[in-house]
Amino acid sequence: MEDLSLAVINEVGQVIGGCDAFRMGELAMLDVLWVAEEHRGAGLGGYILRQLEEKALWQGAKRMELNTFGFQAPGFYEKLGYRRFGAIEPAVGTYGHYFYVKDLT
Repeated sequence: MEDLSLAVINEVGQVIGGCDAFRMGELAMLDVLWVAEEHRGAGLGGYILRQLEEKALWQGAKRMELNTFGFQAPGFYEKLGYRRFGAIEPAVGTYGHYFYVKDLT
């Protein structure tokens, strides 16, 4: 298992975003993607995800999988080419739990 985690640090040394992810063979798994609230909406999340995909592909991954909840950002992942392959509805209160995959090759 290879660590793929990334962090984005601003000019004063503060972590303003990042992800926890890993690779097992041809599968890369995104566990957490996070952007500081004051930096959301500026494209940082998409930048982090693209960097992660490139790093995973370079290390030999052929696909990325992740999961998210309805109160998080399922539309964000769909906009970036992820395809939903499963759902549990409802999972947390009235919100669904969604599973996504994207081919990296």
